Formats: sequence, structure tokens, C-alpha cells
Amino acid sequence: MQHKFTLSGFVLLCILLVLAGCTGTPASPAATQATVPAGTQTVSATVAGPDLEVSPTDSIIDAYKLDFNVEKDYLGNVVVEFQGGSGLKQLNKIDVTLNRADGQVINKEVGINMGDSVTLEGTKNTDRVMIYVTMKDGKRYKIVDSLVPFKTRL
Repeated sequence: MQHKFTLSGFVLLCILLVLAGCTGTPASPAATQATVPAGTQTVSATVAGPDLEVSPTDSIIDAYKLDFNVEKDYLGNVVVEFQGGSGLKQLNKIDVTLNRADGQVINKEVGINMGDSVTLEGTKNTDRVMIYVTMKDGKRYKIVDSLVPFKTRL
């Protein structure tokens, strides 16, 4: 009989502990306030976070396939090199967009000849690279959308 009361008390205690842990309110992030010395001008700006979420690329026919090499060097620079492909004769323009980890967006154009490249100043974090091509028929395709991590030295 005594074991029955002990077991019942233990089960009741466990249920109370579980309920006590689940009824708390989630902690909200604390607001930070900066103090500014007297006599200085304060400028506030709302800055959206960087868009580093990769999205699907456009599917294109084999006649429009193009190849690119995207690398990040040890300084954080992103190098995009056009390597040609079966769509070379249909190509009109290549645009590269770099979404940096700090929120800046950089747009540059790459030449349409094999071996042409462009260097974009990235960060020492993971950045997002998107490559858009415009074909001679006027259609624009996003053919690369990837994250480029920073290379650390060994």
C-alpha cells in the first residue's frame, strides 16, 4: 500500500514539473538603447537584413546552357568567370548580383566572351551570388543562385 502512495506521489510530481515548464511565457528580445553624447546629431535608419536565401533558378533548353565559375578568394572578393557553353551564340548580356552578408547589394556586368570575368568585393562571411543572362530573343534567365562561403586559410 505504501508503494502505491509513493508511486502516485512521484507521478503527480512529474506531471507538475512538466506543466510548470510549459506554462512560462517566451522571453522577448531585450531592446537595446544607445547613449549619444550631448551636442551630436542622431540619424536612425531601418536596415533590412541581407537576402541570403537561395531561390530556384530558371530551367533553360540545352541550346542556351552556359557555364560559370564562381569563387571567393582569401580577401573576401567574389570572382565570376564566364566559361562558355552551347548557348554562347545566343547570349546577349550577363549580369551578376552579389548580396553581401552585411546587406549591401552589388551589380556588375560580365563580358560575353569566353574567359571574361568580374571581381566583386564581398565580405569575410557567406555571400549570395546570382547570375542572370539575357539571350538575343530578349528573354532573361537566372541561371546561378548560390551561397559563396569565405575560404579560411589552413
